Amino acid sequence: MAEIVGNLKDFSRLDRSKVTSFNLNEGLTSSLGLARHMLKSVNVDRKFGEIPTITCAPSQINQVFLNLITNAAQALPPAKGAITLTTRADGDGVSVEVADNGKGIPAEVLPKIFDPFFTTKEIGKGTGLGLSISYKIVEQHGGRIEVASVVGKGTKFTVWLPLKPPAEA
Repeated sequence: MAEIVGNLKDFSRLDRSKVTSFNLNEGLTSSLGLARHMLKSVNVDRKFGEIPTITCAPSQINQVFLNLITNAAQALPPAKGAITLTTRADGDGVSVEVADNGKGIPAEVLPKIFDPFFTTKEIGKGTGLGLSISYKIVEQHGGRIEVASVVGKGTKFTVWLPLKPPAEA
């Protein structure tokens, strides 16, 4: 119970200011803790690099990570599912990759995945808001989110966030 409360506290950063200096490796770790129930039979490979802290709203960035990890877990095959989380310094920012070996996203669907209310999940299984909200959060931080997918092989989302958000963010 204490671990769950700790993960929730770290995830939401309720005890910290809204925008602060944050290590994305820590955010990924707390998001993994919250998604642990979905990852019991999943091989999670953490390839965390030495990365600088960034200035961001940690609770919002953690929401992006939790959404990407959850989507990856839901796309995995019943056996031998794997998610790889990679972080690295990237120019004047940090890149985070969430890759899975799931079913992949068909090419005709890719242009729509960030649209509000678009979902490929069956009725009652998703709102179609997760990727739309994630896209908006990353955009508001002055970053970008990209996706590459091959049907039958898997999907990789790459989130790039600047070390410091633009003044208007």
